[in-house]
Amino acid sequence: MECIIKSVICDVFVSNSASGNPASVVELDVWISDNELLSITKTLKQPITAFVVNALGTYYIRWFSLSGEINLCGHGSLAAGAVMLARYSMQEINFQSQYGQVSIAKVSDDYSIVLPSWPATFPAKYEEATKYISESTDLFSTRDLVVVLSSIESVKNFKPDYEKVARMKVHHALVVTAQDGDSGYVLRYFAPKIGIDEDIATGSAQCSLAPYWFARLVRKRLQVNQLSQAGGYFEVEKLSEHSIKLLAKVNFQ
Repeated sequence: MECIIKSVICDVFVSNSASGNPASVVELDVWISDNELLSITKTLKQPITAFVVNALGTYYIRWFSLSGEINLCGHGSLAAGAVMLARYSMQEINFQSQYGQVSIAKVSDDYSIVLPSWPATFPAKYEEATKYISESTDLFSTRDLVVVLSSIESVKNFKPDYEKVARMKVHHALVVTAQDGDSGYVLRYFAPKIGIDEDIATGSAQCSLAPYWFARLVRKRLQVNQLSQAGGYFEVEKLSEHSIKLLAKVNFQ
């Protein structure tokens, strides 16, 4: 069966001072093999490619990095949502994935995405966490290992050992974070296990970070800056004990 491929590249989590994270969006008429999906991803040469198939009115999504399939990618989902909403003149779209439903909506000039709120384990009990105890003010784990540092400068100057992070057995990625005033926080995100040494802007990291900072800062809406080289910016809102909403800008390349 012939497969029709339509691709678009977007920058997600942009602001006046943040270039955001690029993602390719590929709409297929039918699913093709994983090897073919990875081959397309490598050809497009973006950090993430989101693949979408419309099957009888239900939209399905998968995400690939340059090294293989990954789980629950926020910026890839936002890019896919922005493309589908523009292409088919919709205001909201629900993607089905093996990790649950992902909802994207157009909100004025921005886009929103609803994501799960992940419960944390305090303290992080795994052996791979102990090396970070001395430099942390708090330490916990979800899908990711999260190290809370004392200042924004500490986050900026943090130097991970990528080989050790890549060998983490329990956690998906390493996240460092710190408070930013009374209504925000900063982060950096390291995921060499999936071929991304440092991610530019990471929506799914907020599933771990936002619940922590909502509780610590006693607020239901926060501003977030990701201190990668290109930078990412978004706002995050508490919807319930089990879900959060990110609000972000998406630019089409």
